[in-house]
Amino acid sequence: MHADPRTESDDEWAARVTRAARSGSSEALAEIYDRCADDVVAAIERITRRDESFALDCLQEMFMRLAANPPVVDAHAALFAWMRLTALNIARNAIVAETRRRRREGRAARGEVQIEAGIDGGAMESILHQLDEDQRTLLRLRHADGMRIRAIAHALGATPQAVESAIRRAMSSLRERIAP
Repeated sequence: MHADPRTESDDEWAARVTRAARSGSSEALAEIYDRCADDVVAAIERITRRDESFALDCLQEMFMRLAANPPVVDAHAALFAWMRLTALNIARNAIVAETRRRRREGRAARGEVQIEAGIDGGAMESILHQLDEDQRTLLRLRHADGMRIRAIAHALGATPQAVESAIRRAMSSLRERIAP
């Protein structure tokens, strides 16, 4: 898979390996990894100020996306920019999810129930029990457990659109019961 480095420019290399990766070549992915992984990890560590373990997790997810749908580029800079941006988006999503999880855990540790302002925990429990079991399960998975719509859909064997619609209906029903 490796071309003669003396005759191939960085841009020619990027064009060749991305085309090969698009056609399913695992050798091309390995070549991209060997040439770019350290730079991507360093960028993630520097920008997020997180440790190498976090950066490597982001790199792994980025390579999974690269393997699933590699971009076809004609310049090394374009390939590195795609990899860096994708890895940073993954890092941002991980940081946001971690922050949300910590907030949820903090509220749970303090015994707070925070679905609607001005409703104490006992009243909220009473209102929640007026919903059917499926609605309570969906709301618990989405809001208490913090699962994403796709993960809930996968767990329940449903489409994300159906789950999102059912959650919207459950929230609407919950708001109707809360409203004075």
